[in-house]
Amino acid sequence: MKKIACYCFILWSISLSVYAQKAAKRNWLIEAYQQTYANGDAFPNLSNWQKEQNANALQNVANLPDSVKQRILKQAEAALSFKWPSLPASLYLDYKITGTRTTYENLVNERRRMLSLLVAGELIENKERFIPQIVNGLWLVLEESTWVAPAHIVVQKEGADLPNIENPYIDLHASSTGLTVATIYNMLSAKFAKYSKVVNGRIVYELNRRLFDPYLKYSFGWMGFKGNSVNNWNTYVNSNTLQAALQVLQPGKKLDSLSAKILRSTDIFINQYPEDGGCDEGPSYWDMAGGRLIRLLSLLNQVSDGKLNWGDKELLHQIGAYAYKMQISDTYMVNFADAFPAYTQNPESVYQYGVLFKDETLKDYASFLFKARGKQVSGNDITDFLATAAVYKALDNTPAKAPYPLYAALPDLQVFNARTLAGSTKGFFFAAKGGHNAESHNHNDIGSFIVYHDGKPLLIDVGVGTYTSKTFSSRRYELWNVQSQWHNCPTINGVQQKDGRQFAATNFRFSNTAGLATVAMDIAKAYPAAADVQQWERTISLNRSKNTINLTDAFKLNSYKEASELNFITPYAVELKPGKIVFGQTGTAMNYDASQLEAKVDEQAIDDDRIVKMWGNKIYRIRLITKSKEKTNTLKLAITASEKK
Repeated sequence: MKKIACYCFILWSISLSVYAQKAAKRNWLIEAYQQTYANGDAFPNLSNWQKEQNANALQNVANLPDSVKQRILKQAEAALSFKWPSLPASLYLDYKITGTRTTYENLVNERRRMLSLLVAGELIENKERFIPQIVNGLWLVLEESTWVAPAHIVVQKEGADLPNIENPYIDLHASSTGLTVATIYNMLSAKFAKYSKVVNGRIVYELNRRLFDPYLKYSFGWMGFKGNSVNNWNTYVNSNTLQAALQVLQPGKKLDSLSAKILRSTDIFINQYPEDGGCDEGPSYWDMAGGRLIRLLSLLNQVSDGKLNWGDKELLHQIGAYAYKMQISDTYMVNFADAFPAYTQNPESVYQYGVLFKDETLKDYASFLFKARGKQVSGNDITDFLATAAVYKALDNTPAKAPYPLYAALPDLQVFNARTLAGSTKGFFFAAKGGHNAESHNHNDIGSFIVYHDGKPLLIDVGVGTYTSKTFSSRRYELWNVQSQWHNCPTINGVQQKDGRQFAATNFRFSNTAGLATVAMDIAKAYPAAADVQQWERTISLNRSKNTINLTDAFKLNSYKEASELNFITPYAVELKPGKIVFGQTGTAMNYDASQLEAKVDEQAIDDDRIVKMWGNKIYRIRLITKSKEKTNTLKLAITASEKK
């Protein structure tokens, strides 16, 4: 941000119904499509575009640094002797029987990874040496009963079981596989024709049977045509399907109908999006939501010779800007819901937002991400490999800079963050959320906040664990890491927060000046009736001049049942002192009124691989327990950097 904005507290109270009426009027994609191709016959120059895509892709690969090409070529050569894994029925049924989804998915993903590496090797070398093994892997993929993951086949009438191929479904995996197959076809069909007269026809047949025809025939829930809310599935599947179709189909009625339906569905995603551009699924899921949306928009712009262009739509711009607004430091991101605490977004997606909206900040941030990844070009997904190759030179030549804005406010999403110094990771950073407990990939975390100091985590959101059958079932909130007691939230009268749209923050507001950043909300309605709470006004502020974060919880209970607790989750072993909690060797401490609160610390052992990777084998929960039985009280805490390291 070039200016420090200053404004008084503002109440943001847009109701969902009013917002939905406003959002329903957008329909930007389908309206532009229908106006541009009013007489049908969309993309009349598609055949030439497909050839240009092929030629440009080969040139982009050739222009990659030799070190990159040699590394991927070596991996492709190793894949020449790869023994393609079998996928027995019992493995697909593992999800139904044990609830484990990774065993089957890991083997399927390994098939696709090796196939992509082989194709990347062929595109680099261009000697047809890899074609036989490519066809081996491709043929196995084409013969799989389904491209749908076992965890997603549950929508069929038989439920979690072996796939019924008479009623095909499209999920994330099916669309991703379809795009992989279509991309391989576009790049290698001429070579396949020399090797076998059957392969190309089989590819087109399977893409129609598994992807294009089911898309046209059915209205799956993630499409949004039934009036339901949609999430990253919508943009991810729609973008993949459109890109696959444009690489395989020819101009005509089928492509017209398919494109129109895809754009109507994607419009539903955009229509439901808040004006602030915030992604309630978090920065890591943004890659599959906003990150896929820009690929769809860019693709349409290219194939229409620039006639389809949404560069004047500020909401779409803000969807892109969200990416850097959630960055804390280096790879640390604001990770509410099922987002990862450490993550780097896809540089190619961020860069494409910068191109479409002529935003140098986004381009610089994309370059920062690219270089934070060590200029990595992976051959594990052939579509992403080609997309990265297309912008490699631009990313390499663009200055790498993370914006680190002084603050970021997303009033619709009800997320606010601020830091001590603009453009720097020095000092404190905090992020807080309001919202409701039915958000996509929801955790019960209304009023939770995270704190980092000098770019390192202090108070954390544990994040997401390994997905199992329980994760997206009625038993989701049995998982400890999605419960409010394992977020930086209070437990009121012994009662935790409840999941559901009605459990929400009210009176969410924020302010920012040069010296002080503040966010406040009432979180009482995030708790069920058993909590018997009338008001719980939580205020979090960053005093930049004092380099201190202050928390104030002012509450009114209808009755006192048992002591309430303020929970704080940290990765550090802490030292308890009278009125003070010292966070390891970080040089930071939490100060509290020992006459009002009693401090206790719980150690939580971690056995989930995803969480262990981020936080290690244990984390700690600080519980500040109220001593008074007063129904009305105000509790104050201060997090300071006064301790010596």
